[in-house]
Amino acid sequence: MNSSQATREMKKRNGDVVIRFFMTPEIGILIPIIIIMAVTASMNSSLLTWKYFSTILTGSIFIGMAALAESLVIMVGEIDLSIGMSGALSGVMCGIAADKLGLPLIPCIIVTLVTGMLVGALNGFMVTRFGLSSWITTLATQFICQGLAVTFSDGLTISISSLGTKVFTRPKPLGLSWLFFVFVAMIIVLDFVVRKTTFGYRLRAVGGNKEAAQMAGINVKRIKLLVFILAGALAAVSGLFDVLNSQSASSTYGMGREFRAIICVAIGGISMSGGAGSVYGVGLGVLLFHVLWNCLRLLKVETNLQLVLIGAILVLAVLMDIQRKRMEAKRITQ
Repeated sequence: MNSSQATREMKKRNGDVVIRFFMTPEIGILIPIIIIMAVTASMNSSLLTWKYFSTILTGSIFIGMAALAESLVIMVGEIDLSIGMSGALSGVMCGIAADKLGLPLIPCIIVTLVTGMLVGALNGFMVTRFGLSSWITTLATQFICQGLAVTFSDGLTISISSLGTKVFTRPKPLGLSWLFFVFVAMIIVLDFVVRKTTFGYRLRAVGGNKEAAQMAGINVKRIKLLVFILAGALAAVSGLFDVLNSQSASSTYGMGREFRAIICVAIGGISMSGGAGSVYGVGLGVLLFHVLWNCLRLLKVETNLQLVLIGAILVLAVLMDIQRKRMEAKRITQ
């Protein structure tokens, strides 16, 4: 190889490194966040205040918890459309436990989590035992949860003031809600589980190639069932956040949240076909979604146009996922 060929080869390698760097999900999210904030701040300086940005961070936790739940299900190669209403039903059960039964905080939290886990178990059982499509199964449980939430609450808002949990609604360190720090802790824990534990390895293996995972001795049905149950618990935490933040429970909380959660997951770099992704990326995807949403509102962009832009971003996120896979396949074959 002569010097000119070596130079071209080195430039090609350096170019590939740069492209891979910018195609990394976390980097690919941080760049648009910075650009969006810079452009918006140049038009409206309100975004530059920590008070406003802390409001964005605190407001992201509700969809954020739903996105964490959704990310695990998508990572294992399935989908969960019941996330939003499962959280609403769990919140209503928390309200009933507090207001009607007079239970203290810890038992109410247990009731909330158990409700979400039961919904997740039902989803997982129907998908793994009967081979039903997770799209159809979770769409059905979405309506079931919504109906039960309305029935149990009589369509009314249930107060949880008896729990004395107003501390969760007050900004504390750095002007952020305590619930935000719980959300960040959940991201750290889930990322460790997905990347460093046997369960996480099996989860990604099942999502990446179900047949290969089965041949390797992994109980695919068991992993999927556990993932749906865990997703149900995380959805319940999302509903619990709603309840603690508003000091009330309602069947309307979480409505449509699953679709915004899916957008955040896609933006966050989770492969929509399963098997790959980063929990940290999901957290950044949630941040990007909320930064964009709030910037559009701050700039007084029409609601219809906001929806168009959000939809376009989802398409772009999926296209980037496809491009990442192509680049990875090309790198492996070289």
